[in-house]
Amino acid sequence: MASNTQIIPYSPAPPPSSSSSSRSTQQFTYEVFLSFRGEDTRYAFTDHLYEALISHGIHTFRDDNELKRGGVIESEIQKAIEESKNFVIIFSANYGNSRWCLDELVEISQLQRLILPIFYHVDPSDVRKQTGSYEQAFVDHEKEADEKKREKIQKWRSALTKVGNLAGYDLQKYRHETRLIKDIINVILKKLNSKLVDVEENMVGMDSHLEELRSLIKIESNDVRMIGIYGLGGIGKTTISKLVYNDIAHLFESSIFIEDVRERSQYYEGRLKLQKELLNGIIKEKNMEINSIKEGISVIKQRLCSKKVLLILDDVSKSEQLEFLARKLGWFGTGSRIIITTRDQRLLREYEVHASYEVKALDYNKSIQLFCQYAFKQNIPEEDYVGLSNDMVKYANGLPLALKVLGSSLHDRSVLQWKSALQKLKTRPNIEVQNVLKISFEGLDEIEQQVLLDITCFFRGCNKNDVTRLIEHAEISIPVLCEKNLITLYCNYIEMHDLIQEMGREIVRHKHPKEPGKWSRLWNHEDISLVLRTNTGTEAIEGIFLDMSRARVMEFTTEAFSKMKGLRLFKVYWSCGFINHMGGGCTKLLVLEGFEFPSYDLIYLHWEGYPLESLPSNFDGENLVELNLKHSGIKYLWKREKLREKLQVLNLSTSQQLTYMPCFSNMPNLEKVNIESCGSLKKVDPSIGFLNNLTSLDLSLCQKIEQLPRTIQGLVALQNLNLQGCKNLRSLPSNLCKLKSLEYLNLSGCSKLKIFPEINENMECLKMIDFSLTSIEEIPESIKYLRNLISLDLNSCTKLRSLSKNISRLKYLKELDLSDCFSLEYFPDIMECMECLNWLDLSRAGIKGLPSSIKFLNNLYCTKLVGFENLRFRAVFIS
Repeated sequence: MASNTQIIPYSPAPPPSSSSSSRSTQQFTYEVFLSFRGEDTRYAFTDHLYEALISHGIHTFRDDNELKRGGVIESEIQKAIEESKNFVIIFSANYGNSRWCLDELVEISQLQRLILPIFYHVDPSDVRKQTGSYEQAFVDHEKEADEKKREKIQKWRSALTKVGNLAGYDLQKYRHETRLIKDIINVILKKLNSKLVDVEENMVGMDSHLEELRSLIKIESNDVRMIGIYGLGGIGKTTISKLVYNDIAHLFESSIFIEDVRERSQYYEGRLKLQKELLNGIIKEKNMEINSIKEGISVIKQRLCSKKVLLILDDVSKSEQLEFLARKLGWFGTGSRIIITTRDQRLLREYEVHASYEVKALDYNKSIQLFCQYAFKQNIPEEDYVGLSNDMVKYANGLPLALKVLGSSLHDRSVLQWKSALQKLKTRPNIEVQNVLKISFEGLDEIEQQVLLDITCFFRGCNKNDVTRLIEHAEISIPVLCEKNLITLYCNYIEMHDLIQEMGREIVRHKHPKEPGKWSRLWNHEDISLVLRTNTGTEAIEGIFLDMSRARVMEFTTEAFSKMKGLRLFKVYWSCGFINHMGGGCTKLLVLEGFEFPSYDLIYLHWEGYPLESLPSNFDGENLVELNLKHSGIKYLWKREKLREKLQVLNLSTSQQLTYMPCFSNMPNLEKVNIESCGSLKKVDPSIGFLNNLTSLDLSLCQKIEQLPRTIQGLVALQNLNLQGCKNLRSLPSNLCKLKSLEYLNLSGCSKLKIFPEINENMECLKMIDFSLTSIEEIPESIKYLRNLISLDLNSCTKLRSLSKNISRLKYLKELDLSDCFSLEYFPDIMECMECLNWLDLSRAGIKGLPSSIKFLNNLYCTKLVGFENLRFRAVFIS
């Protein structure tokens, strides 16, 4: 039985060019087109297959009027073929007798779509070679055939040979037709559910791009080809490459679209992540681990060399970015295609791609249509705006990004407002894209402008939730910025075009291009170094984001910061990963004892590797919302306690010298606290119980903590409590059950923890508990109060001796891990049906036998019993 499928590898007929919007972006009318010989299969196999397709929600075309038609394929059938996404060809004994069927086959064979041949009581070789019943059919066709008819017969033969050579399904290898139908349905569903990349709705002029690129890609060729797409920033390279991906991805065994290669490959960690993304996307293995770029290259070569893949690398700026992803064609299997988009044509020449395609500016007709789609939500301008629209389109000069931004900024504006905007362009002419984008910026109110500048300078690629927490009025401004196409949200992360980011930064630089000390925001390490070295900082500076990975030796002095009274956002970080202060990297930043900086207006302080024992004595932080001092050298947080009501996030993780926790009563609105890996911290301050809004508390790897304060019961909003690796933690508060909002409790690696407290009240929110690698000796009867528990991990609890029979009362438990519980000899009786439990691991546990009530675990699909070959009732488990 042939279980694999293959796509017919022929170039499609050129699409009609009458429409300016791409046919490739339209939705297919039919998901499947059935081609069959009615007298052979209409009332049997074809009917059963059709009903199965319909019952699975697959929109299917079946011609029920074949017997009424003549020999020429009619326009409605032609239209149905063009508008169908997949084709199932049922070759039966008399299929070759029908000129109608053969004409259909010729049309179908010219399309670049999924074709599944079904050999229904015929030998596939008879179809390919036109032998058997097909031989006699062609003898009849060729009788008294004139030259024109002989040409058509040759097309029929070619189509039969081509489609007959595709991997398909031979009914003779199936015992039952129903099984064959099931396999066909599975293949089609898999193709229909294949993941496509998202493309915007308003697109113009894509037909010509796709037609040109199809000819360059040469999908019919079995060699490995590399294609380049180049052009000006904002010209539409990414959009076109996404359309190409969606158009041809189904022709490959695996496919992946990797965005923003330039931005993401600046540092070693980013390049390693790109390799992992490529491998995980192509091989479909979750979380494939590679530890170095060299190892990643080796894995790519080994694992992809036999696969026919489509790889699109978007926004490549240097040849080095290809070295670790697609250095050689031999890394990929026969028929693979690698498509690169770049602004630099020279890069493509250096890499000797097989073909390059330049994306050029739109002509006037396409430009006016694209502009109008954003300005008027239609393809032509409104009557009163014709002249103004023409002037705007001329100004944009065919650049799609400029047309989109200009159109959006003028949507629903009056004629007077349009004239005002146009007049502004005439008085300040500038052909550069930056000035076009500034028109949209100037259409924002002052608050929206400031939010956009913060994002362009500091927060591109950040989670929207973090940005709205740190920037005032961002919650209402971000939707406006999205509507005006200045930013986009992708999985809740803020993105924007490079040109828009450069526009924002140019606005910041504009008034004082050579005096960064007078800018409102500083993001470049060289500019920051100049300001600090020359003590030229001013009150204008609101934000500093310093990447120490890129900076040279730098010194922070009180004098250099003294005039920055308006500092709101201050971040010192290491994009390549912080080098431990015991190493040499710390010497790049010199901070002397007694250093002070303005902090009254400070909203965000993020300083990786802060070197002093505490924050400065003058530190105010009254407006502080987030404080992140991970990898710091602090022993205590601040020298004087003060009410800081706005503080929501506190991160002191990996501060190995931290000895004292701050008084949390002065930070009543904290929502997240991370004190992970603070090896010198011995206890948790009881004031933590005042944090009514705390949702996440991470104390993992604080190895000197022995217990938690009873005041923890006050954390009524706590959802996540992480105590992983607290090796000296000996007990948990008996009032732990008061944490009514707790969803996740991680005690993994708390090796001295022997007792889990009795649970005297329902903890209905608790979904996951990880007890692995603890010294827990028994699970109490009161576990029944964890009625909504989904996952219970007791892996490697070597002292666990008993498991409460009340485990069966956990009706929603899905996963139970008892592996390596050497002391656990008996599995409790299952007194009630546990319908949700589907994953159970008893590998290497000490269990000697399983009770007959194990039958109540009737929905298990994954049961691990490694080391229990002779275990009683094992057969019951497997069944």
